[in-house]
Amino acid sequence: MSDLLSASSLLLAILTTLFGTYYSSIIEVLNLEPNNFKEDDKANYTLAKSVLKTKLIPLLTAATSITLIFIPQSIKIVKTSIEYFTSLEFKTLSYDTISTSYVAVTIFMFILTVNISILFFKVISKMKNINPKRS
Repeated sequence: MSDLLSASSLLLAILTTLFGTYYSSIIEVLNLEPNNFKEDDKANYTLAKSVLKTKLIPLLTAATSITLIFIPQSIKIVKTSIEYFTSLEFKTLSYDTISTSYVAVTIFMFILTVNISILFFKVISKMKNINPKRS
């Protein structure tokens, strides 16, 4: 289990580092405002499209994949813990730090994935607003 915790923690650290590196570019796109003339939005739209394709989609794909890989084991741990907790008296309970840490890392990974998903949909919405071909 400790190897699994190490792997999940390392992947979360890598993903968080990438997210931190890309975050300023994503926010730059979200701060773009549509111009009065659609033709003036070509450069902004190109920037948004580039950020979406080269940063946000790969980041979302990685986050979703990693989260989906680690969720089943976390659910199993939580389910086992609940069954163990409800079947024993309080004085015989034991605490497994490694398993608890693994579940915590998976929860943080899930939260990061949700945050990246929200940013993804916000960028898509922003691209519709600054699309030079909008009506």
